[in-house]
Amino acid sequence: MPSDAGSIDERLQQIWHDSAQKRMPLPTELELATALGASRPMVREALVRMEADGLIARRAHQGTFPNVSALSIPFRIDQSYELTARLTESGLDVSVDVVSGEWSTLTADEAHDLQLEEGASCFRVVKRWCADGEPLILAEDVVPARRRDDVDFPDDYSVFDIVDRLRGAVVEWESASLRPVLPSASDQELLSVGDREPLLAITLVGVSLHGDRLFRAYELHTSRGPEYGMVRRAPAHVRQR
Repeated sequence: MPSDAGSIDERLQQIWHDSAQKRMPLPTELELATALGASRPMVREALVRMEADGLIARRAHQGTFPNVSALSIPFRIDQSYELTARLTESGLDVSVDVVSGEWSTLTADEAHDLQLEEGASCFRVVKRWCADGEPLILAEDVVPARRRDDVDFPDDYSVFDIVDRLRGAVVEWESASLRPVLPSASDQELLSVGDREPLLAITLVGVSLHGDRLFRAYELHTSRGPEYGMVRRAPAHVRQR
């Protein structure tokens, strides 16, 4: 039986998925607690997390209703994610290439986003995600830190691993900005795109609990991958009609 929040969330996600497909309310808290082998407070906390994610709406004396529209969004850009896992969950056969990983210095744009001085020391990683041999995403992760030559990273590390190793810190939040861009010459080569093919650029900044900016990730997404979307709640005055 599940005993931790992670396993409860995973099982509850499946129950949500089944209920959304049937367009039926979720079982009651008591029924969920029995099915999951968990306490009602743990189930209630999990439901609060799901409601915050836009997956359910709870109504007193009516029930817990799944957001059916969320079924059609395979890749939510309003949520934090680890790219490899999210692409794999979308049903893709994913491979990751580490194009480069080296000590470097911050560019003007990176320094601005990280609120640091241009030219400050950082560890820079460029990765490429492919599916069935087709390039999908190119990402450049930058973690500001003092240069160290005693740190080595395996190919499957994430930017969160780098932050942990180099900064000894935990990323609490991510802020994101999105815009369409045209590929540079190197982008064209690495992503196998033409010079006029638009890409979706996503800039992410990871922030600590105390407001320190721990990393900057610049992702370029092609149109070959899964569709992107987000979930938003309607305004309160509309929901109360």
